[in-house]
Amino acid sequence: MVRRPLSPRTTLTRARFCVAALAFVASTASLLRLAAADQSGAIAALARGDAAWTRRAEGGDGEGRVPSTAIADAIAAYQLAANEQPDALAPRWKLVRALHFAADFTTASSDEARTYLDRATRTADASLERVERRESEAAVDVGAHASQAERLRAAFSAEALPDVVATYFWSAIAWGSWTRTRGTLAAVREGVAGRLHDYAELVIALDPSFEEGGALRLLARLHATLPRVPLLSGWVDREQALPLMERALAIAPSHPGNQLLMALTLRELAPARSNEANRLLESAASSTPRPAYAAEDAAIRKEARDQLERPEPTTGPRS
Repeated sequence: MVRRPLSPRTTLTRARFCVAALAFVASTASLLRLAAADQSGAIAALARGDAAWTRRAEGGDGEGRVPSTAIADAIAAYQLAANEQPDALAPRWKLVRALHFAADFTTASSDEARTYLDRATRTADASLERVERRESEAAVDVGAHASQAERLRAAFSAEALPDVVATYFWSAIAWGSWTRTRGTLAAVREGVAGRLHDYAELVIALDPSFEEGGALRLLARLHATLPRVPLLSGWVDREQALPLMERALAIAPSHPGNQLLMALTLRELAPARSNEANRLLESAASSTPRPAYAAEDAAIRKEARDQLERPEPTTGPRS
């Protein structure tokens, strides 16, 4: 069979198709290279943030106050990593943690601390929106009666779930610090206390040992100290505070924060156990800060020493 030569139009069409195909391949390869570069850049930024985080206590005064130099480096690196990987949770919860540290443990002024906490809570809320979108998609598979913890386990792999736990925990911590700048009653009225309660309970359901019982500590103090306001904080129950703190202390009995907060809860709600409270305070007051938590443990040690010098309360907090 003799093949007929292609018409100029057909030849031109095929040429255009080949050019378009080559352009598509080149564009796809370029996008893949860019994606790989973004991921590589995000990984490098995250590593720089983690390295700066380990140096955060450098130059501290031994009582929990440090210069902001190292933590500023961590904040900048985590923000860069979050910008380059907008859907990744790890850079965001680490950024929230770093901003909280800058507000609570550096020599920042009160105005600077407010700015850090405002940024931390905005970052936390943006992270939670990402988590809850995934959760709502998974709700279809696990059913309407599934708990939030069950929905999150369905939405995230076992490898990704620790970042979800960290996101809720550090969001709660950031909002908790934010409330101290506004006042407890204002936090209750604005619904922040309810959020802290919900986030803490969720972390306990997913991983009660996270941060050595951190969510148990938080929830115990909410029950021990918040006012009970109908329709706003009706969940507050003084009788839950001690059992929650006992669970935290059982998870990490040598954690100075667990010792301090257990002692405060005993002083406030079980004055008959004052000897036990004082032993815990003495242990925290004489503790050597752990290298990985030098600033935080120094602040806890100072608070424990201050508490030992104060007279014990004659009555607990009002319900």
